[in-house]
Amino acid sequence: MTRAVVIGQSHSAAIAQALVGERASVTGICVHRLEDRKRPYERNVITLRDAVRLVRKLPAETRVFLSTLGTYHNIWGLLRSGQDFDFLLHPNDSPDPHAQVRIPHRAVASAFEHHLVKPTLIRKIQAVANSRVFLLSTPPPKQSNEFMLDRLMKQKKQAYRGISVQDVGLERPESRLKLWLMETRAMAKWAASEDLEFVEAPRGAFDANGFLEPRFYSDATHANDKYGALVIDQICAIVQDGTKERVRG
Repeated sequence: MTRAVVIGQSHSAAIAQALVGERASVTGICVHRLEDRKRPYERNVITLRDAVRLVRKLPAETRVFLSTLGTYHNIWGLLRSGQDFDFLLHPNDSPDPHAQVRIPHRAVASAFEHHLVKPTLIRKIQAVANSRVFLLSTPPPKQSNEFMLDRLMKQKKQAYRGISVQDVGLERPESRLKLWLMETRAMAKWAASEDLEFVEAPRGAFDANGFLEPRFYSDATHANDKYGALVIDQICAIVQDGTKERVRG
């Protein structure tokens, strides 16, 4: 019996890999990766229409998990965009003395909120679901610019979203982490307003500074199967509980 269905984009790969590796003993969880029209070469993917049909047929006891939001911190914060910048997450935060530019908190928050206005994909799936729908957090960012630069430069294009990595370099990890924190908070707030359950990144995946611990990643922009195993543990806990409102890592 299928206990949970995960539908997502690139970050769902870590979960799928864990189901045939770290958590091969876990049964009843299926992962379906959505097609990306910008990546026509990808195989074993489903269309949004397929996903809607699939979810519509699921029984009420089968939980639905979505891994489809949370990438803008990378889009905006992976490559350098100019001077070192900073923004405050809370009013009592201390400003970063190394930053050259201070961006108003509200400006950053509004930018993330803007991209949560029309998540058509999620709403279409939620509209046909017979059970609660859960929105998975993306993994926290990596601290090591050296590791990330090495991996990006080994790629054939040596670019990220069409921009040369060598020409612009990487953003400071401190800024990257703050952007991720801001985005996940925006996701959690939006999920609550849409009657979705937000699942935070697993606590065991963080290092002492709040970044993704090195053993949980193998490339520059995603987590690996060891991280996926922790997410599977979260999914199993939700399925067993059945009434979980919001799951902390």
